Amino acid sequence: MLFRKAITTDIPQLIKFRKILLCHEDNSSMDETFRNYFESSLADKSLVVWVADDDGLVVSTVCFCICRFLPRFENPSGLVAYMANVFTIPNYRRQGIVSKLISEAIEDLKTQEIRKILLHSSDMAKPVYESLGFIEGKNYMSINI
Repeated sequence: MLFRKAITTDIPQLIKFRKILLCHEDNSSMDETFRNYFESSLADKSLVVWVADDDGLVVSTVCFCICRFLPRFENPSGLVAYMANVFTIPNYRRQGIVSKLISEAIEDLKTQEIRKILLHSSDMAKPVYESLGFIEGKNYMSINI
């Protein structure tokens, strides 16, 4: 199993995984929008995607949207990664692949002066994230506008 950053030839698989996660696997109406997003965001490095590659087959993925916030004493660069689109093909699950993939990605993010990773987790996935050192926060609010 090879853990690596995604490249442009992975984009069709990234789109497929995104649609599965959004429960719209058979809906192609957003394919061009997804493709444009992945192409531009990978190119400008506002998105970092790591994949688990099993002999040429992408079996797992994790995406990090890179944002720059105001600097803080504990995060002088202000860089924060928002983790999303964590997905593993069903017959590759429960093998520790996503944990290894996230660990590899975290080491890479550290080299880019990123000191904080945020995510929203399902209850089912929380134990995986907690085993990697993530802690649940409580000071979060949002509004859809």
